[in-house]
Amino acid sequence: MTKEYFFTSLFRMGFAAVIVLIVTAILSLFLPLDAPEPTQTAAAEWLNTVAGGYLAGWINQIVIMLACSVILAAGAALIYPSAPLRVGAVWILTLIATTVFLIAKFLLLWAVPMSVKAVAAQTQGTNEAETVLMALGPEVAFGLIPALDNLGFTFYAIIGLILFRPLFRLSISCKIASVALLVFGLGHLLLMTAALIDVFSESEFSALVYDNVKLMVVIALALAVQFRARLQFIR
Repeated sequence: MTKEYFFTSLFRMGFAAVIVLIVTAILSLFLPLDAPEPTQTAAAEWLNTVAGGYLAGWINQIVIMLACSVILAAGAALIYPSAPLRVGAVWILTLIATTVFLIAKFLLLWAVPMSVKAVAAQTQGTNEAETVLMALGPEVAFGLIPALDNLGFTFYAIIGLILFRPLFRLSISCKIASVALLVFGLGHLLLMTAALIDVFSESEFSALVYDNVKLMVVIALALAVQFRARLQFIR
């Protein structure tokens, strides 16, 4: 595999990932993501009414996360001629972030439904299942799953800070992406710091984090312009 073929394939994947991100982001507006309270009544009702949509919702979130990782990896390839070491660092951090996100999503797709079934059926492991649901804490910022998500976003934030300067030297679309990456990266790190020193409440922190993550759409659209331009130039 030649270097030219590798980067062409990566830019093509990046462009396709932007389309996937937009479609799945729209789908996410209609799919439930909330787990039930650890009580028999709430668990039984959730299994009968929400479980299917919940599983579809989190599978959709996995696709969103993978699309974001591909976009960041392809975006890093744009700066390869001027900053190859940064590209390597971004690819490593992207792989780590993707792994962290996959662990969190697997827990949501496996541990949460299985625990809910145990709670609803009041089996011998009900007490343990209730403990698992509370420990995973998908509804609270300090729960295991939100903590893993925030770790993944922290790696994304560091990636944004690494990519900002080299991307800003390129085209107008890259400048837009680089500024959005800088705002996202600094914003996430500042939000986490502010939460630790009690500037925000837990609910405010979670809402602000996910509002900040919406900048990925801006980043993706801006990079898509450059991916397309690179593909046309190569042809």
